[in-house]
Amino acid sequence: MTAAMSAHDPGTETDAVAAGGAPSLAGRLVGTIQRRPLLLTTAVIALLPAAVADDYYIDVANLALTFIVLGTAFNLLYGYVGMLSFAQVAFVGIGGYTASWLVTHTGIWQPLAFLCAGVAAAVVAAAIGFVTVRLSEGAFAIITLSFTLLCALVAAEWTGVTGGRQGIFGLPAPELSLGPVDLVADTPRHYYLLLAGFTVCALWAMHRLVKSSAGTVMIAIRDNEPLTKAQGYATNSYKLAVFTLCAFVTGLAGALHVFRLTAIDPSIFDFYLMQVMLIIVILGGAGTFWPVVYSAVLFAALPEFLRVADEARLVIYGVILAVGLLFAPQGAGGFLRKRAVNKRLRSLKVEGQR
Repeated sequence: MTAAMSAHDPGTETDAVAAGGAPSLAGRLVGTIQRRPLLLTTAVIALLPAAVADDYYIDVANLALTFIVLGTAFNLLYGYVGMLSFAQVAFVGIGGYTASWLVTHTGIWQPLAFLCAGVAAAVVAAAIGFVTVRLSEGAFAIITLSFTLLCALVAAEWTGVTGGRQGIFGLPAPELSLGPVDLVADTPRHYYLLLAGFTVCALWAMHRLVKSSAGTVMIAIRDNEPLTKAQGYATNSYKLAVFTLCAFVTGLAGALHVFRLTAIDPSIFDFYLMQVMLIIVILGGAGTFWPVVYSAVLFAALPEFLRVADEARLVIYGVILAVGLLFAPQGAGGFLRKRAVNKRLRSLKVEGQR
C-alpha cells in the first residue's frame, strides 16, 4: 500500500522510478527536502548570513529564530498534547531574570547561567504542573494565566532581585568560551551564530521527540486521554514531562532573548508575546511540526512589512488570524495534511480500478 501511495506522488524520486526512468536531479532534491526538512532548515539558517549584507535584517532573523523556538515549544504542549498553557510567557521571564541576576550579581560563566535559566523555569513548571496537569483543560489554562499575572506582579515589586519596575539593565553581550570556540555575541551577526546553534539543537531534539513513541502517546492523549489512560499509559506523567521540557526550552530561549535586548523589566511578561505564540501555532497548524516553524518565520518578518501601519498592527494581526481560521481552520499544516491524504486516497482509488 505504501508503495502504491508513493508511486503516485508527483515530484518525488519514487515517481520517476515508477515511470521507468532514472530519478531526475530535481526529483532527488524534492525528495530529500520532503524526507529531511531539518536538513533544509539547517542549511537555510547556516547560509543566511552570507546572503544578507544588512545587519538590520540579521537582527530580524535573530527574532525569527527566537520565535521558532518559542512557537515550536508551545506547539509541543498545545498542538501535540492539547494543553493550553498561558504560562509560556512566564517561563520566558523566569529564564530571563534568572540568567540576568546570575550574570550581574555573581559573575557566573554565561553558558552556565543560561542553563540555570532553563532549569529554573523547568523546576517552577514541574512544581505547578504536579497539581495542575490533573485538572481539566479550562482549569489548567486559568491557573497558568493567573501564574503569569503573579510573575509580572512579583517582578515589579521584588526590587532587591528583579530591580523592580526599572528592571536590570546593561547586560553584557552573550559569550561562549568552550575549548577552541571563543564567541562574543556583541554584534547581530555574532549573536546569530550563537542563537542559530541553539535553534538547530532545539529543533532536532523536539523533532526527535514528536517522531518517537512518546510523541505517539502525546497525540493519543490529545485526541482521547481516557482511552489512552485505559491502555495503561500514565497520561499525567507524560503531560508533566512535556510541560517541564517546554518550560526548560522556553526559559533558555528567554534568557538568550533578554541578553540580545541587553535589559529586562516586568514588560517581559506582556501578553503580546503569548499572542504571537498562539497565532504562530494556530495558523501554522497545531500538531504539525514544520509548518509551525515556517509560520514563526513569517510572523517575525511580518512586522517589518507593517511598519507603515504601526498603530493598526494588532488589528491587522486579528484580520490575518480571522481569515486564516476561516479558510484553513486547522492551519496551514492541517490544510496541507488534508490535501495530501485526499491525494493519496485518489491515487489508491485509481490503483484499485486498474
